[in-house]
Amino acid sequence: MKHRIRALTLLLLLTALFVLPAKAAEPCHHPNKTKISETPAACTSAGETVYVCDTCGETLTETVPALGHDYKEISRREPTCTKDGSVTYRCTRCRDRYKETLKAPGHKYKKTRTDPTCTEAGNITAVCARCGDTRIKTLRAKGHDYKTKVKAPTCVKAGKTVFTCARCGDVYTKTTPKLGHNYKEDTVLPTCTKAGKTVFTCLRCGKEKTRKLSPLGHSYGEWTVIKPATYRNSGKEIRYCVRGDKKVTRTVPRLTHLKASACDPGDADMDGSVTTEDARLILRLAMGIDDGLDTAQRKKADFDDKDGVTMEDARYTLRVCLGMDPYAPTLLPGYTYKGRTAKDYPIAEKDGVTYIVNPYGYTLIANKTYSLPAAYAPGNLTEECRAAYNEMAAAAAKDGINLFIVSGYRSWATQDSLYRRYAAQDGAAAADTYSARPGHSEHQTGLAMDLNSLSGSFANTREGKWLAANAHKYGFIIRYQKDKQSITGYIYEPWHVRYLGKELAAEVYGSGLCLEEYFGITSTYG
Repeated sequence: MKHRIRALTLLLLLTALFVLPAKAAEPCHHPNKTKISETPAACTSAGETVYVCDTCGETLTETVPALGHDYKEISRREPTCTKDGSVTYRCTRCRDRYKETLKAPGHKYKKTRTDPTCTEAGNITAVCARCGDTRIKTLRAKGHDYKTKVKAPTCVKAGKTVFTCARCGDVYTKTTPKLGHNYKEDTVLPTCTKAGKTVFTCLRCGKEKTRKLSPLGHSYGEWTVIKPATYRNSGKEIRYCVRGDKKVTRTVPRLTHLKASACDPGDADMDGSVTTEDARLILRLAMGIDDGLDTAQRKKADFDDKDGVTMEDARYTLRVCLGMDPYAPTLLPGYTYKGRTAKDYPIAEKDGVTYIVNPYGYTLIANKTYSLPAAYAPGNLTEECRAAYNEMAAAAAKDGINLFIVSGYRSWATQDSLYRRYAAQDGAAAADTYSARPGHSEHQTGLAMDLNSLSGSFANTREGKWLAANAHKYGFIIRYQKDKQSITGYIYEPWHVRYLGKELAAEVYGSGLCLEEYFGITSTYG
């Protein structure tokens, strides 16, 4: 249909072009026209109508505007206080839809208030006028606002404090204990023969009371000898009252003793036994000090019964006290007597090795004064020393202590090499304080060893402390003790132990002395 209309329109145009005279055409006002096509308008698009002028054949087009949607509400969901609502619309022509959101208006609260009191809480209640939602805020109780009225306590009466709340009138009372008297003391002290007193005065209320103090009586100190009793004359003693000049004296009967036949030589006090007290009396007699011994006692004091009472008599007596031959020791075969130490221990020598003879046996000595010959070479720790070390190490292990030997036996050649190296490194003077010259080292005896560490800090370790406290129980001593360098000749070596045997080690340990002090020997290079 549309093609036909267009062909007709074209034909009319050509006819008008070629048929009409070539004179100037007058404008056509299209008095009559024929509709040849029509496109209706929609909601969102325009329409048009096409006409052909019956007079001039011109094609005319008329546009029809878009109609626009004709929306009508088809559903609605109203909003609440907290949730949005919506409205849905639909076009009556094209059925197009859209939804419009209705915003939630929120709560519209109305508040009421209950005020708190001193003991009860209040609240603020808010209720939504639209939905009835309720919210409550608690207001804490104010607590009492107490005002106080105080009545102070005295020495003999209790006080009280009355508390009254300014808001609600609540009342309670708190009692304050009475103070009691606060006495100041003024004392007149008693003497040995006169009474005293103490006056107590209260600093708050002035009350007084008095306490009597009985006489002390004399209090005598110890008796002091002002004239000692002797075996020839009685003596006298005196004592004084510690609080005054009062004094008393008494006579001390003269001393008595046994018959001469019941007493051995050296028993200077003739009490039936030779003791160190006898040695002391004899020594004092030898020095010209008269202790009041009678003729019989002086005769017993002359131990060797010659030349009168001398220092030798005192020495002989002391040796008897120690259970020794008073004059000369009896040594084992092969040992040569070399004299006595400052503490009267016999010095013996065998094959060039020095020993100190003591109640526990023959103790080998190797220090700066006494040396070992180059030929002395046990080759290792002695069996007795090794067994004692094993026993000690096992006991230490049970206490959680690990002991191990760092250096044991050394030969003459090894010691010579060590000493030469230290002397070259630090100088001979310094080396002599911590290393022995060959022949003078205890390590060459097979009776000494260094344990765990060669540092002075070893003394502060658990192992060092255990060793210092327990070594003597197994026959060892810490040979070079702290603060003994001037005596031993060597610095403090808490790691160096020397085997002496359990009995002698216990004796030396208990004395607190180093070995040189205990035996009375020196340790210096000649």
